[in-house]
Amino acid sequence: MLDDYLQDFKNTFDGNPLKIILRYIFLTLYGIFKYLPTPIGDILRAIFLKFFLKKIDTLWIREGITFHFPENISIGDSVLGEFVYLNGYGGIEIGNKVLIGTDTKIFSHDHNFADLTKPIWHQGLIKKPVFIKDDVFIGCGVTILGNVTINSGAVIGAGSVVSEDVSENAIMAGVPAKVIGM
Repeated sequence: MLDDYLQDFKNTFDGNPLKIILRYIFLTLYGIFKYLPTPIGDILRAIFLKFFLKKIDTLWIREGITFHFPENISIGDSVLGEFVYLNGYGGIEIGNKVLIGTDTKIFSHDHNFADLTKPIWHQGLIKKPVFIKDDVFIGCGVTILGNVTINSGAVIGAGSVVSEDVSENAIMAGVPAKVIGM
């Protein structure tokens, strides 16, 4: 059982022990900055994250934000609210002038379950990138699933689940999110 777990863990990191070590260094050190109060905490988090994220151009990283696989996450000049969850396994790109509400979750992966002869546990992850273009508003408590592009000017209503691409200037809401206006 332990051997299976370790093998699956290594597969997640492409068999690269350095990636595993860097992940745990990041998680340990980021734990020091994660809950520092605003506004000083925002600045310290942004400075710290410059060393680990693919790109970060903002100082507005509110407290409690969780980053997984930060090396695959790019954030333009945007604002992330408290307790946002970003899993960058498949890649997340956030443009400029994006407002992301508190408690939003963005997943850029999914579990593979295509092989019926193997338990899901052993089938690994599928990378599914997420792209959020410039000038987007994402309400509180939104969940964004992989293989989604949210185009410029879009508005996503609070509590929505986004599982498909969002057109430019569209207003979407619901579970699953559907266009409710332009």
